[in-house]
Amino acid sequence: MEVMKRLHICGGILKAEGILLLGVAAVHMAVIPLLKSTFAAHITPADFRTIWSPFLLGFSVMGLLLIPLGLTTWLAGQGVIRRERWAFRIGLINAVTVLCLPVTLVLVMERRYFDAVPFVIGSILVTIVGLSMLWPLLWVRNDFTDARSSLAS
Repeated sequence: MEVMKRLHICGGILKAEGILLLGVAAVHMAVIPLLKSTFAAHITPADFRTIWSPFLLGFSVMGLLLIPLGLTTWLAGQGVIRRERWAFRIGLINAVTVLCLPVTLVLVMERRYFDAVPFVIGSILVTIVGLSMLWPLLWVRNDFTDARSSLAS
């Protein structure tokens, strides 16, 4: 397959993943009121006061940090199409970052959380997103090496 076609496929995947990450950020921010009412309805007021603030901080920070992750992934997709080396590097960093999320879940979450189907589905989806960001970059990595060596000639 010709180089430009591979770069366009990789760039398109990264742009789509960037939009997906922005969507996940929006969902994180949008569900905060629902989570607040759910928490408040199921625990004592004293427990709610203790739990809500740290939960809100972690959940909202995650949502906010997904915004630059999504934007830079989308921008990297644009740059990959143009064979810009910075775009390859940013895409790779973002892919590894996303792949660290399911690893972190396995390492820090109690096993009982993996009994919840939505939690498992979310973990699987994050893994798929990370892998679908990484594999196209690995597929085109030699195209960037060749670009650098041809510039040196």
